[in-house]
Amino acid sequence: MLPKRNIGLIGVTLASVGSMIGSGWLFGPLYAAQMAGPASILSWFLGGFFFIFIVLVFSELSSMFPIMGGLTSYSFFSHGKFTGIITGWIYFLCFATIVPIESLAVVQYSSTYFPMLVTSNSLGKHELSTIGYFAAAIILFIMIFVNRYSIKLLTRTNSIATIWKVLVPLLIAFAFIFSSQSNYNNLTQYDGFAPYGIQGIMASLSVGGIIFAFGGFQSGIILAGETKNPQRNIPLATISSLFIVTILYVLIQTAFVVAVPDTSLAQGWSQLNFVGDLGPFAGLAIAAGFTILCALLYIDAVVSPFGSGLIMTSTTARVMHGLGTIDAAPKFVTKLNKHGSPENSLWLSFAVGLILIFPFPGWKEMVTFLTSSYVVTLSVTPIALVVLRDKYPELKRPFKLPFFKFISLIAFCICGLMMHWIGFTVLIKLTCIIILFVGIYSIVLYQKRRSLIKTLDLKSSSWIFVYLTGFTIINYFSKFGNGTGQLSTINSNIIAILFSLFVFFFACKISLKRQQIIKNIDEVKK
Repeated sequence: MLPKRNIGLIGVTLASVGSMIGSGWLFGPLYAAQMAGPASILSWFLGGFFFIFIVLVFSELSSMFPIMGGLTSYSFFSHGKFTGIITGWIYFLCFATIVPIESLAVVQYSSTYFPMLVTSNSLGKHELSTIGYFAAAIILFIMIFVNRYSIKLLTRTNSIATIWKVLVPLLIAFAFIFSSQSNYNNLTQYDGFAPYGIQGIMASLSVGGIIFAFGGFQSGIILAGETKNPQRNIPLATISSLFIVTILYVLIQTAFVVAVPDTSLAQGWSQLNFVGDLGPFAGLAIAAGFTILCALLYIDAVVSPFGSGLIMTSTTARVMHGLGTIDAAPKFVTKLNKHGSPENSLWLSFAVGLILIFPFPGWKEMVTFLTSSYVVTLSVTPIALVVLRDKYPELKRPFKLPFFKFISLIAFCICGLMMHWIGFTVLIKLTCIIILFVGIYSIVLYQKRRSLIKTLDLKSSSWIFVYLTGFTIINYFSKFGNGTGQLSTINSNIIAILFSLFVFFFACKISLKRQQIIKNIDEVKK
C-alpha cells in the first residue's frame, strides 16, 4: 500500500518549523549563554548559516526520492547495505530519544503547577517522580495515537500548535527586549561580548543545544513520501523553515541575554544561575513581574515540547519504516494502516521511548550525546549527493543543486567541524556504542547465514569508522570536551577541516559501482 500524498507546502513548512521549536527554545538560551556569553546570539546566526548548506544538499536528494523515511536510504544507495544499516539505526535512535526528551520537558514545566511530578535527589537536583514518569508515558501514548490515526490530522494538529509556538516565543522575546528593566549592559559589561572567545561560540553550537534545535528541519523531508508536489514543496519548505527559525532563535537569545539580572552575573556567564532556572524563561519572567507573559510561557512550555514531540514521533516511525525497506529491520515495520501511517513502526517507537524515559539524564547531557550521533547521519548526505551525481547523472532531478560539489564539500566540512566541537568525552562514547552495535550485528548475521556478509558491501562502509576514529583522536588532543588541550583552538579546527576533506574524497572513492547503485535505487522504489 502506497502512502497517501495529503500534505501541502504550508503543512511541510510548519512540520519543519514545529520540530525546530520544541524544548530547544526553553532550555537552549541558558546553556548557550553559559558557554558563550552574549556571543551566543552570534552562535544562533552561525548555526542557521551552517544549516543552509546542509539543507540545500538534503533538498536535492529528497526531491529525487520522495519516499517515506527517505533519509535512511541515501547511504544505502551510495555505499551499500551495511552503511545504510549503521546510519539508519543511528537515525532511529536519535529521533526515538528526542520524543522522550520532549515528553519529559512537558512534565518538567508542568511541575510548577503539579509539584508531585518531580522530586529532589540527594544532590538537590530535580528528577521525575513515579507519577511524573507515568505522566510522561501517557504523553508518549497520546503522540502515538494521533500519528496512528491520520497523517492529515497530524499535520493539521501540528500546524495549529506551530502557529502558537512561533507567536508566544516571539511575544516573550519582544517583551524582554523592549522592557524598561532590560539591561543592555549585559552585552559587553561582563568580560565583553565574547568572554570565552571563539571556543565558547563553537562549543555552544553542540553542547548548548543549537544543533539539536535546528535538527528538526528533517521532519519535513521525511514526510516527502506523503507530500503533494514534493519536487517543489520539499526544497521550498525546508529552506523557508530554516530562515524563520533562525530569526526567531536570534531574537529569543537576545531577549534572554538582556533579561538576566546583574546579581546573577556576579561570577560571570559560565556560573549563571537564578531562582527558577529549572525553567529559564519562566524564572526571568517571574523576576521581571511579567505575570501574564509568565502564564503564557508556562502554557507554551507544554505546547512547544508536545508539538515537537508529536511530529518527531511521526519522523521516528518513518525512519523505522525506511529501515524495513532496506531489510535493516523486520518487514512488519513497513506495514501501513488504512490511514497510510506506519502503525507497527509507531508502536515500536512507543516501546523504545518508554525504555528511554527511565534512565534519562539531564536535558543538556542527553542533547549533547544526541548531537554527536545526529551529526554522523548528516555527514552521509553530502557524500551521497556527489556519488549519485557522478555515477548516475541521468537520474531525474526535479531540484538540481548548482555548484553541487562545492556546496556538498562545504556541508561535509561543516559536519566535520561540528564533530570536532562536540569534544572527546561524548565522541568516544558514541564510537564505542557504534563499534559494539556492529560487533553484535555481525555475530548474529554470521550465525544466521555466513553468505549474507558478502552482500553488506563492507569495504564501502569503512569510511564511517575512519571518520569516527579520526575525530576521536583529534578531539583527544583538542580543548573541546575534556581533551588534553595540546592543540590550540585554531590549529585543531584547521586539522578538523583537512581531515574532513580527506574523508570526503576517500568516501566518494570507495562508493559502490554504478550498476549496484542503480540496483539499490530500483529496490527501494518498488
